Amino acid sequence: MNTNTLSIFSEIGWHPATAEAVGALLQAMDRKLPLTVQINSEGGSVAEAVAIYNLLRTWPAGVTIDILGWALSAATLIAMAGSRIRMHETSLLMVHAPLMSASGNAGELRQNAEILDQVATTMRAAYGRTKQSESVISNWLAGEDHWFTPEQALAVGLVDEIISAEALAASPANVFACRHSVPDSIRQRILSMTTQGTSPDQIRATALDADRTRRAGIRAAFQKFAGQSGVAELQTQCEDDHTVTVEAAGHRLLGLLAKDARPVAGHYINDEANISVGGGDRRMVDFRAAVVDAFLLRAGIHVEKPNPLSADLRRVSMVGACERILSMHGKGTSGLSREQIIKAAMTTSDFPLLLSNLTGKALRTGYLAAPATHAVWTGEREVSDFKPKTLAMLSEGPALLEVPEAAEYKYGAYAESAETFVVKTFGRIVKFTRQMLINDDLDALTSIPATQGAAARRLEADLVYAKLTGNPVLSDGIALFHADHGNLAAAGAALSVASLGSSRAAMRKQRGIGGVEYIDPQPRYLIVPVALETAAETLLNSMVDPSKTNDAPNAEWIRRLTLVADPRLDAASATAWYLSADPRQIEGIIRAYLEGEARPFLDEKEGWDSDAKEYKVRLDFGVGVIDYRGLYKNPGA
Repeated sequence: MNTNTLSIFSEIGWHPATAEAVGALLQAMDRKLPLTVQINSEGGSVAEAVAIYNLLRTWPAGVTIDILGWALSAATLIAMAGSRIRMHETSLLMVHAPLMSASGNAGELRQNAEILDQVATTMRAAYGRTKQSESVISNWLAGEDHWFTPEQALAVGLVDEIISAEALAASPANVFACRHSVPDSIRQRILSMTTQGTSPDQIRATALDADRTRRAGIRAAFQKFAGQSGVAELQTQCEDDHTVTVEAAGHRLLGLLAKDARPVAGHYINDEANISVGGGDRRMVDFRAAVVDAFLLRAGIHVEKPNPLSADLRRVSMVGACERILSMHGKGTSGLSREQIIKAAMTTSDFPLLLSNLTGKALRTGYLAAPATHAVWTGEREVSDFKPKTLAMLSEGPALLEVPEAAEYKYGAYAESAETFVVKTFGRIVKFTRQMLINDDLDALTSIPATQGAAARRLEADLVYAKLTGNPVLSDGIALFHADHGNLAAAGAALSVASLGSSRAAMRKQRGIGGVEYIDPQPRYLIVPVALETAAETLLNSMVDPSKTNDAPNAEWIRRLTLVADPRLDAASATAWYLSADPRQIEGIIRAYLEGEARPFLDEKEGWDSDAKEYKVRLDFGVGVIDYRGLYKNPGA
């Protein structure tokens, strides 16, 4: 009897093992005929697996599942869609709990755990066909991986039949490349069974099944555009050329449809088909993002909200990523060395972009993860060029005067002041060699850019605190902290409720540039060297005044201060401490960046004299003092 055949031989969630691609293939098949689904997959996205499972469950003529190699993780969900499940005696099956990468506070982590529990609940329904008790299935979906040989899978109802011996689809090398931890007993069993040969008839049958699946995929892709000029001829060419994959046929179709297109907002839109072919394949974009996060996590670099698919790619090597990219481009890698695979991937636009994304994200992650006490209490500006910048400050608004009946309004005037600063360029070049890629040297590809990002953050802090402790002379000819500015304590005092209170009073008495009206700067940050950090924490967190022997309460405003401690201050003075207003009220010191530039910026260049790729890390940055009234210094005791 004739039957339809569908093969799932790749990672669930990546083309062609996606619900969208499987749905398209099924639409092109005769729904009156039974369906055979061949599986050899390490698993992948649970969401995609559930969707494929439901597509197969609705097949009217019955579904037979043939596990040719491995059905691991999410692939077992798809297998459960069969009205009959058959497993080769050299195959393997593994069930485990759903997993995800997560970060955040305790509440967010508990929410993620609840989501995983809900996913496990939906998975239990699929495994219910085994007729096992709820407690047994729940045990499969909790804790460690549960591996099943064909005999074990048959005993618990995961499969219905063990079919005659054939060579395992996965080679011994693949056993050790699997991203799941394979038990030693299972490894030995696989190694002992992979010595069996594959008959010519079996090879021919497998090749014919693969070609039928390829042709069905091409027909599904071309179906929507069958009426357009040249599409039918191109479809025939693609089907008859056995080297053309479904993905490659799709690219040829897009090229045909786009040849008469015109640019619209950066994309090319065909008037008849209304298909956008600009911006890249969405699947490739998702793949690149997931691989970048997976590589960063594998290198021990924290990623805030990693791509959901990155967990399934944690064990993928650099060469493995190249192979998948080439596969998506319809190019095979059989017989190629590791170096040749990487060289071929570099000829695509996607692998170089993946490397750039990896390096750039590592750089940015290192930058954001580095301590940045200086960014809390300073303002931020962007400037258009590297010329000296003068920021004019208007005085406080002139006081409103009483206007007698029928009298004229009087004009008010603003005074102004200005301080000058300049943005400069800082940078360094790092070099990655092809040996790093071949050796899968993630430390070089991720940690080095991350340390460069951290170095950029440290540079910012160095310049900001150098400005604070350097006490520069301002445009009025007076030092930043000076008695004439009213922002320097006449005598040093240790941190206490009393010394903070007198400092706050001095700040709040500051007048505007016109010297007339009070502008009332409110202290928001207490900035101390690390030598005073513990004493400051004690003072700010205490409910009572630590200097009193009674229960005199600590001032509420002191407990609301935000503590900033930085070791750079110790180098200048281990006793001096500062108060700063919120920069949203008054900007004391600002950080200035070049407008439109990333912070830090990453540029790249292909090496010609050597097999290397050079990355230039650049930070355009400057520090300026804007208004002394927002800062106060006490030399300390």
